[in-house]
Amino acid sequence: MLATLQQQLSDIYQAGHGYDVRDYLITDPMLARILGEDAMLANTEETLLVSQDDQGLALSLFLDGDLLGRLESANPLDCLRAEQLDDLWKVLEGVSHFNCVAWKAVQDRTVTLLELELQGEIDKFVSTVLLALGQDDAELSRRVHGWLFDDVRYHDELDDEQLDRYRSANDYAARYCHRLRRQLVRNRDKAFDELRRFYRLQLSEKISHIHSGAWARA
Repeated sequence: MLATLQQQLSDIYQAGHGYDVRDYLITDPMLARILGEDAMLANTEETLLVSQDDQGLALSLFLDGDLLGRLESANPLDCLRAEQLDDLWKVLEGVSHFNCVAWKAVQDRTVTLLELELQGEIDKFVSTVLLALGQDDAELSRRVHGWLFDDVRYHDELDDEQLDRYRSANDYAARYCHRLRRQLVRNRDKAFDELRRFYRLQLSEKISHIHSGAWARA
């Protein structure tokens, strides 16, 4: 499942980097807390662990083993149901973060935490809508935007800076994805062209692009 989700995102953005997320996967929360030191929130089921020094960049993706087990058993890639979305979105967010950091590193470009969270929200939306449409579930695809961006809950242990970052990412992604579903239904190639251009912008350019809304009116 992880390989399929990673490949889907890589194909959408045409941003392959040659790194298989499964080779960097940690499913033991104790090991993840040791590696993450103070970076891990309590009771979290997904975290991208990043360390950089003179030797280069080190990545690990923590996805809780129970979370992966539930999702594998539910098999949402064949039959997606609303009650599976929370688990699916956690996995998609982790894969999105991994892909983005790895691709930026290969391009020798930096990435901010806000950009990671923004891209993660967009990727959750796009992947879920495509999955629902592929299963001919138009009703679920229509409701994804509200479930993802309006019915949002934030971790209780986020500090003010983290909470502001997550809320900003949610708001920007909600605006960007508002008309994206229509494009995914009516003209998928055009939607993919837009997503690929957006992916390659710097964060300030992405925010300006969202505020302008020019692509959505096209």
